Amino acid sequence: MPRWEAGAVTAALLLAASTGTPAEGPRRLALLDEPILVLRMADGSLTGWLVQGPDGAQAVCRRASTDNGQTWSAAETVCALPGGPGRWLGLEPLLDREGEVHLFLLRYGQEGTVGAGEGERVLVGELVDTRLDLWATRSHEGQSRWDEPRMLWKGYTGALNSVAQLDSGRILLPFSYLTSRTWANRGTGLDEWTFMGQFDCVNVYSDDGGESWALSASLRTPVPDIVSAYGAVEPVVIQLRDGRVWMLIRTQQGRLYESFSPDGAQWSAPQPTELLSSDSPVGIVRLGDGRLVLLWNNCLRFPYAYGGRHVLHAAISDDEGKTWRGFREVARDPRRNEPPPPNGDFGTAYPFPTATGDGQVIYCTGQGAGRVLLMRLCPDWLLERRQTADFFGRTEEWHHFGTRGVGFAQHPRRPRATVLSLCKTDPHWPAAVTWNFPSGRSGRLKIRLMPRPGCRPLLLGLTDHFSVPFDLEDHLNSLYNLRLGAGCVEVAEGQWHDVILAWDEHARRCEVTVDGRPAGPLHLRRETLGACYVRLRSLAEDVDTAGWLVEAVTVEVGP
Repeated sequence: MPRWEAGAVTAALLLAASTGTPAEGPRRLALLDEPILVLRMADGSLTGWLVQGPDGAQAVCRRASTDNGQTWSAAETVCALPGGPGRWLGLEPLLDREGEVHLFLLRYGQEGTVGAGEGERVLVGELVDTRLDLWATRSHEGQSRWDEPRMLWKGYTGALNSVAQLDSGRILLPFSYLTSRTWANRGTGLDEWTFMGQFDCVNVYSDDGGESWALSASLRTPVPDIVSAYGAVEPVVIQLRDGRVWMLIRTQQGRLYESFSPDGAQWSAPQPTELLSSDSPVGIVRLGDGRLVLLWNNCLRFPYAYGGRHVLHAAISDDEGKTWRGFREVARDPRRNEPPPPNGDFGTAYPFPTATGDGQVIYCTGQGAGRVLLMRLCPDWLLERRQTADFFGRTEEWHHFGTRGVGFAQHPRRPRATVLSLCKTDPHWPAAVTWNFPSGRSGRLKIRLMPRPGCRPLLLGLTDHFSVPFDLEDHLNSLYNLRLGAGCVEVAEGQWHDVILAWDEHARRCEVTVDGRPAGPLHLRRETLGACYVRLRSLAEDVDTAGWLVEAVTVEVGP
């Protein structure tokens, strides 16, 4: 049974009522024991769907009240699932044009076993005797009667992350499936020269409301690992205004791949997108005004899931995904300040977004105990161009897990103010912090800081993705790097300084000033969609107990 934090729901409701702002940032509605997939019904109400009971014995539904996801009813059983061997794992719901609900479900077969998470990722070839079959059922007569669930596809799939009904009426369900491909048997042609992983993506589709189904062409992507990399997995689809269907594919390449189809049956060869990503699936939803909102893990260089899932990001597009605004954190792992668990999945991955009747987005995301969140977001918040650091009320925005010597302290001259303090207190631990702001191809960051007497130099970097604060390769992957302190850009110790970085991707440079004086240009290190993170890290090789103080940070990005 999902656990709902009533206090969190009430706080979010009161805050929304008190502010009245249309650009409210992400708000937690509930902390859940297991994911719930939200479906908006024909009358605008919200329903939440999940599998429940011993071995997943029934599909259940929760109904939201008229507050767009703030409060929910108790679970109601809508469909009993066949018993016998095999555990029911999860589902993906669809409301069709006739107002009926389709549920697509996964069920483990009798053969083989699977790992519990990314930390137990199996080797190539170890899943050959394992089954995770695809099943389906649908309602009739105004959701008063349900079909007996039946198997649509037999084999081993990944998770279900998306389903769509196209303008033609075709129902399209994308998923990935295990192939017999190995490094020793990797294929012919160009495939002989590379490895395309264990999995392919495919779609099943129906033109008669789910009575019969056909299989589309398969899609695949290259992988960086011949031992345990999956390949093309967990695809998500959405229909564009021009009628094409767009698929975004989870890969292990450090970015999302995409494919296009005129009808959901025939697909273009997957190509890399400019969207950086860890090895995690995305969620995408169309708002009532036609804009697209994308949720994904814009995270790199962490061993779990080829990049990590510590934070979830969101962006918004008004041109069918050609350009995006935002790249802002919309969920953070509630337990990210703890070491990762020894087994099982963790983090903020697997977002399932739904547009609400009032123009908001409600989404469930997260994996593992104490990490599954039900969130709510005003999409216009993603369009904001200015953000200011608040070291008093919003310290959770600053990530410093896996470090030592970073924290928040009383301002040395203003008793009621708080500053960020960064000192390397342990030679075996880094002292570093990272902070997200609205993405911009051009922009201006102003940071007010003080080097304490005797401190070691500080690295200030601007980049376009999240990586853990203790990332050893952050400076190699930043867009711009600025070194402050002795032997670098000199700043007087024991005094406050205003450092400004004004970057312009088109000019491929960043102008730096310190207290109004030019401190030399920095040059763009690689192609990017725009800066959205600032990173601070002590460059001390051993210990620096003096360190640096940061009083304020303000960023404003260009249109």
